[in-house]
Amino acid sequence: MRTMMLLLLTAAILSAQEKETKVSFSKDVMPVFVKKCLNCHNTEDESPSGLYLDNYKELMRGDSRHGPVVLPRKGAESVLVKKLLGTTDFGRPMPRGRKPLEPETIEMITRWIDQGAKNN
Repeated sequence: MRTMMLLLLTAAILSAQEKETKVSFSKDVMPVFVKKCLNCHNTEDESPSGLYLDNYKELMRGDSRHGPVVLPRKGAESVLVKKLLGTTDFGRPMPRGRKPLEPETIEMITRWIDQGAKNN
């Protein structure tokens, strides 16, 4: 019984640590944008939504037609996450016309926002 309790406690601690892993904009988030989003959301090709993901400054400018795209410390409320999940009441899920991002990738982006959406 004691061994089982120790195993459960260890698993809970590891799970909490995994969720607290710091997410880097430059190392973790931006590569996803480059691979999955920049085909449409780049300053050279004028995105119909007005959202550009070329760099941190453009993302955080939040000049999409629907207001701020990223709400630091509020990942689930951020338009970016809602569009990736397909839960907005406007437009289509992103990336448009492409395979949806993996749930783990969306969770990582959400975690980055929850951690303050820093330019790190």
